[in-house]
Amino acid sequence: MLKGTYSNLNYFSKFILLITLVFSFLLFSSLLGILVLVPFYGSGVLSLLSAPDYTDVSVVNAMKIMQILNMAGGLLLPAVIYIWLCTPGIIKYTGFSKSVSLMTVTLSAALILLSQPLIGWANELNSYLSLPDWLSFLENWMKNTEKQGELITEAFLSTTSTKGLLINIFMIAILPAFAEEILFRGALASMFKGWTKNVHLAVFLSSFIFAAIHLQFYGFLPRFLLGMALGYLFFWSGSLWLPIVAHFTNNFLSVIVEFLFRKGIIHTNAENFGMGNAAWLTVISIIGVTGLLFYIYNMTVKHTLEK
Repeated sequence: MLKGTYSNLNYFSKFILLITLVFSFLLFSSLLGILVLVPFYGSGVLSLLSAPDYTDVSVVNAMKIMQILNMAGGLLLPAVIYIWLCTPGIIKYTGFSKSVSLMTVTLSAALILLSQPLIGWANELNSYLSLPDWLSFLENWMKNTEKQGELITEAFLSTTSTKGLLINIFMIAILPAFAEEILFRGALASMFKGWTKNVHLAVFLSSFIFAAIHLQFYGFLPRFLLGMALGYLFFWSGSLWLPIVAHFTNNFLSVIVEFLFRKGIIHTNAENFGMGNAAWLTVISIIGVTGLLFYIYNMTVKHTLEK
């Protein structure tokens, strides 16, 4: 289909189209992954993936292949197709052609580093989540889903080889930074902005969906806060480059911290990194992040106005 074929659709129809594309391509990429794995694992690949042995390296490698295919085919590809069909073009619409200063790129990465105590505090707050007794079935499901997510993450990060590190950097840091930012900020947040005519509401809604779709509810709050920061970086700068850099920095930090922990170089793993800090360090992080966001806002918005 031609570029911009559905650009005249109303925003509700565009939202339905985006959801349909994402779920359709997630299904397609999952089926493709199974077909790719069958020659190596045989017809039992479905049972292998449904009840995986996280201590089996070959099983973890199969899950990594599925993860890469789902990220590229199930998130990145439908987002690109949606933007192609509903906007003037992905390069212009996402601001990839717009120049961003080295200073703002550096500050976007520094923002993530500075926010670690704040993210750790948000994680601790989230861990106290407790639902009423009559919702115990939901809470048990959330806990089981969280535990499953933690097992998968630990299995992915469990490597001490250079090859394993490079694969994780690509799978966990580089690919999600592009795929999730193009989908959640480039497509979803932009659509919500046009729909609601309100940047703040667009950032809030897209961040909520971004945090919820990971299905790790005891990590919802830190992901939501991260999504809010990424959304504002996108709208302030008019380019996806800043949120991509920030997103990459956040995920890359987790990969490196866990790798160094596994190598015995540091004593804190990725899950506990930034947690258990003194209150004064969290306060400094909050003040620092707020000040840095304000500074980036002044730099990007003022630069845009000057143009």
